[in-house]
Amino acid sequence: MLKLNGRQVKTAGNIKSALKAAIERFIPTVDIVSFDVFDTLFERVIEPPDKVKEAAARTTSQYLIETLGINTYSPHDIYTIRNLVETKLRQKSGADGRDTECSFTAIADDMAREIYGDTNEPLRAQIIKFDLDIEKDAIFVKDGIIEILQWLKSLNKRIIAISNMYLDREHFVELFKDKAIDGYFDNIYVSSENGLGKHSGKLFDYVLSKELIRPEQMLHIGDHLEADYNVPLRMGIKAIWLYDKSHLKRKNILLNYNALASKNPYWRGRHVLQLIRPNHSRTGPGGGDFYYNYGYSFLGPIYAAFVYGAIGEIKRHAIKKAFFISREGELFLDIFQIFAPALLTKNETPTADYVYLTRKSTALASLSHGLPLDKALLGLCNPAQKGLYSILNVFGLYYNDIVALSKKHGFDNIEEPIWNYHDPRIPELLANKDFQGLVRKYAAGDRDILQRYLKQLNFFGSGKTAFVDIGWSASIQKFLYDAFMPRKDYPHVYGLYFGFSNLGMYTFDEKVNTIIGIVLDQRRNSAIEQIFARFEELFEEGARSLQPTTIGYKINPETDMVEPIFKDENDHGRAVELLNNDLVRAMKEGVLDFSKEFLRAIILTGATFDDIKPFIMTTAERCIAFPTRDEMNALFKIKHAEDFGSKSVTDFSNDRIDNPAIIFNPARFKAAIKRSNWRYGTVKSMGIPGVNLLLRYYDIIRGL
Repeated sequence: MLKLNGRQVKTAGNIKSALKAAIERFIPTVDIVSFDVFDTLFERVIEPPDKVKEAAARTTSQYLIETLGINTYSPHDIYTIRNLVETKLRQKSGADGRDTECSFTAIADDMAREIYGDTNEPLRAQIIKFDLDIEKDAIFVKDGIIEILQWLKSLNKRIIAISNMYLDREHFVELFKDKAIDGYFDNIYVSSENGLGKHSGKLFDYVLSKELIRPEQMLHIGDHLEADYNVPLRMGIKAIWLYDKSHLKRKNILLNYNALASKNPYWRGRHVLQLIRPNHSRTGPGGGDFYYNYGYSFLGPIYAAFVYGAIGEIKRHAIKKAFFISREGELFLDIFQIFAPALLTKNETPTADYVYLTRKSTALASLSHGLPLDKALLGLCNPAQKGLYSILNVFGLYYNDIVALSKKHGFDNIEEPIWNYHDPRIPELLANKDFQGLVRKYAAGDRDILQRYLKQLNFFGSGKTAFVDIGWSASIQKFLYDAFMPRKDYPHVYGLYFGFSNLGMYTFDEKVNTIIGIVLDQRRNSAIEQIFARFEELFEEGARSLQPTTIGYKINPETDMVEPIFKDENDHGRAVELLNNDLVRAMKEGVLDFSKEFLRAIILTGATFDDIKPFIMTTAERCIAFPTRDEMNALFKIKHAEDFGSKSVTDFSNDRIDNPAIIFNPARFKAAIKRSNWRYGTVKSMGIPGVNLLLRYYDIIRGL
């Protein structure tokens, strides 16, 4: 709804068209069109506006610690000082016969004096900068405003801005430039300049005198009924009251979530996500519209929260070097590089490198002392395993002499699956000294070149070092430890993993290996966290690099540097990945776009990872356990290539159940669910309402 000169005009939901039509009524008789700024030109993504002050206080407090060595002022202290200073300045302005207005330069001046005990120009400048930087993050130009400004300019109308605000005029100029609307405005008038406000009408009088016009020659547009409508009308200025219901609804939602977040920790994550503006749906190759949006709306919050949690661990443990492990680590490094400048100080920021380490490229090197039984069984931990072939393939031991020796122990068909982990042939083969001698021989070569690659990365002697990866079993961390632990300069490695679900596969020496599952850690025994284990492949595919898997290393004769050897592009699994690359690329682009918005929301709210995690669990549960039909159909198009122990390709569409009548055959239904890679998707494909909810209940109460 708009109100113009005492008359109401319904907007029918299109505020831009209605506003333009309303302005057209006055255009022939006015020379100047003035706009209020906040909630008229700009909207805030956070409410109430004092949240901007709180965010600036956090940044100022951190600056005092890092730069000036002053650690006696908490963010709350800074916020309190600011409010006290502002109140005194407003009172002084009123006592001097002006309106109770003040400038931010004066506020920052007095804050610096209060904190430092004397005038401190660098501190004053930083206080102003922090506030403006936060304000830039907190505002955006309202929909339709740019088009209206362009239209007014085309009519050669003079356009000005008028605001009741503590920011100085020069600060408004900076904000307008940042939002690319400065070119439309001929002048900006702010109450902070002369202590004159809109409510009293004094600021409008000042504008009329400066612009050398009569009241009836000016049209003012704003959202405040009294200051932007009633006051100018009484002065003879034409006025339009902008009553934007959609904006007010969004503002009330933000206020409500802020209130809920202050009372209940669960709502803090929801409050953070509410500050993130919806993405603009897009199209692209391979159905890029869905996959980009899915990356933005679901995978984005989950991955961003993971990296945010990893950054918290990096700070907590004072980690100086971070290796982002191929292939999922590529996306995690991209998110880290978005976050780190804002969330870590220079002293806290580790060197961060993307490294070509995979289970495949490190497994054989870990056998320099032989192949023990617990490691051998790794090759059988795959539903597509092919017995001894998988064991040998896991560690790169598929050599003719080893195969020949294996046949002497009863492995006539080495590709025959072994479902009995206690098969006596396995320990008998491992007890064969000739077999272990061959294992150590082949492992030695891999260990030497891997060691050279790690030296190239300055891995050894690096102190506290982080591995950031999707994780699950932390195999790479285990393999490197087994290969090189005798070295005295082996670093203390912190595995900062998206998920850790070792299942007792092997143990770690905690003196040099710390394992932290950020969003999923089986040791916490959380039924809610286990949702991530219900569709691991989704999180692997959503983050994977478009490059092939690293399968080994070679020395470049020209540079004498160790380089990765990638899986052949003609490999069947790689060919499938190439077909899926467009959708993976789209998801990752959505994730990165979300991550930029996520950082802004974190800065504005100061929310911690622990604040956000409960709602992230809800997000994960929603996308994995309760997909929509469109989501189910799109995710079933994903094909996942497995190259650790098998060369199988998982086609998720095979997990569909097209005939819901299967539910009347309990044995067949149970078997179909058990072999599914995404059981919730399988149940959803049946099209029977409520079955996903029952499965989720069963999953939480008894486990799948």
